Amino acid sequence: MDNLKDKNNLNNFEDVVVENSTIEENVKIYKGAEVKNSFLEKDVSIGNHTIIQDSIIKSNSALNRRNYILRSKIGNYTYTGMNTVIRSADIGNFCSISWNVSIGGGNHDYTKLTTSLLSRFYMLDSENQEEKREKELQKTFKNMKPCLIGNDVLISSNVTILRNLKIGNGAVIGAGAVVTKDVEPYSIVVGVPARTIKKRFDDKTISILEEIKWWDWPKDIIRENLDLIYSTVIDDQAIEKLRAIYKKL
Repeated sequence: MDNLKDKNNLNNFEDVVVENSTIEENVKIYKGAEVKNSFLEKDVSIGNHTIIQDSIIKSNSALNRRNYILRSKIGNYTYTGMNTVIRSADIGNFCSISWNVSIGGGNHDYTKLTTSLLSRFYMLDSENQEEKREKELQKTFKNMKPCLIGNDVLISSNVTILRNLKIGNGAVIGAGAVVTKDVEPYSIVVGVPARTIKKRFDDKTISILEEIKWWDWPKDIIRENLDLIYSTVIDDQAIEKLRAIYKKL
């Protein structure tokens, strides 16, 4: 990323657009990015030519180049890869989202005579149909249900996640998968359409992880226990240590 712009010089950088938005301290916005009607918490990074509209980006998140984020919320310490599109989604903390990912895209109604959107007709009509088009768009937005992505979810490259789905905490979505139904916590899903191939941990471990919700712990507590949280060996001893920490909070 080049041509860096931060909160202190936003108004002096011609290639960045910031409109009707709240930008907290130490936010980095790079060349060609647009932020409209949004809230960016501290220590956020926005990549070149990324567009953010009507969204909330929580602290310490990083959105890479050429993202399009619309009517969404992205949690703390979550990052995205290049060319990712996220619409009408609520994404948790510590998620890892790769490049060329599509989340919450629209569904066309194929039961009608045409699959064409009525708002497009109003847009292209020679008469002044702006008011009708806006009403149709608002009706469409109102009927949209968000895609709910849990915490600590890994979404690999070239994944498509349809609208109105729920992806549980700790899930892993394999590269190229098309997710058409809900995904259980700590499941690994692959394929088109995506199917579950296994769980990451046994049911007892998953139950404890869902209980302690380490991704919501204070930052200093997480930092003090990085060895446990990033451990490559998840055994009963490690889980019980994490549970003991949680009970002291």
